[in-house]
Amino acid sequence: MTKYFVSCRTLDELKKVYKHLAQKHHPDVGGDTRTMQEINAEYEARFEVLKRSQNEQAAEDTTGKARATTESAGDFIAIIDHLLKLDGLEIELCGRWLWIGGDTKKHKEALKACGCRWSSSKKLWNWHFAEDGDKWHRGSKSMSQIRSKYGSTTFTRSGSIAGADALPA
Repeated sequence: MTKYFVSCRTLDELKKVYKHLAQKHHPDVGGDTRTMQEINAEYEARFEVLKRSQNEQAAEDTTGKARATTESAGDFIAIIDHLLKLDGLEIELCGRWLWIGGDTKKHKEALKACGCRWSSSKKLWNWHFAEDGDKWHRGSKSMSQIRSKYGSTTFTRSGSIAGADALPA
């Protein structure tokens, strides 16, 4: 039974809702462990269903625009859990990328350790799941162009939310 992720139809939507729920229910921000465990279990189950659907679409796509993924639910859970333990950060989800700003200087080594990379042109740290065969390259798009194309939801550890996209209830 889906309780938390009823309206999620894509992996991007699922991640957005998960991030919102983690911000609200994670034990490090005042939530309780049991609720977070329920959310994680449901996220993992729904992630596998949506991943399978995405991979089937990618296999049928002759244009090459749809891409299969090897990401697991635990990859995103782990990065969100790690970031929520660091105070003073502003975490922004744009599509499948996390952009991390705020007071990042004191967390530089922790951000590197969890796979985040510094973008000197955007003056933000970023994280995304790197698929096998993906090439790392610098994009020339500004953050406003990225936000416009993929949408944006920003969170801080204190639980404040701002963003252009409304989150499902």
